[in-house]
Amino acid sequence: MQDDKRLVKRIQQGDRGAFEEFVDAYGARVQRLVRRYVENTSDGEDVIQEIFCDLYRSLGSFRGDSALSTWVYRVAVNHCLKYRQRTRPDCVPYDEQADSAESADWHADPMRSAVQGELRDQVQSALARLSPWHYDVVVLCELHGLTYQECAKVLDIPVGTVKSRLSNAFRRLRDSLGDYILGEGSPLCADAVGERTR
Repeated sequence: MQDDKRLVKRIQQGDRGAFEEFVDAYGARVQRLVRRYVENTSDGEDVIQEIFCDLYRSLGSFRGDSALSTWVYRVAVNHCLKYRQRTRPDCVPYDEQADSAESADWHADPMRSAVQGELRDQVQSALARLSPWHYDVVVLCELHGLTYQECAKVLDIPVGTVKSRLSNAFRRLRDSLGDYILGEGSPLCADAVGERTR
């Protein structure tokens, strides 16, 4: 927390190197988050640029009441939600990371790669059927590793609401992915989309 405050203070004092450190620290996380909401690569780059411009302008308002990472996620999520409101609500982002990993594995183990590709498609489809408020908590808690408390701060909702939405989201995902999660010889274990304790 003290390191966060020092970094912010250096940025506020006009230290260009400090803002570069800030971008290095949070750039990849923001990019992964945006890819979950923005399908079009060009639009995604625009949203990322908007986020970092907003973060730069808003750094003066960071008081250090929460972790800098939580504040960054809150700003980034707000931009992603605004983008989602401007576009189709059922838009499913294309996961470039998963696709590149699948391509790399293809020659080494074609059968496994095919199973993983089918599974990824099923998971993406199941995520697409979630309501926006369920999708948001799954992305933040499960795919980005935020705690319930951090997710609550980012989305500006009570911790109990985060838990409730996550529980409902998992139930819906288990219903959608039942054959893949619970079936004989399933590529996923039974608790693959189960709740983690925090």
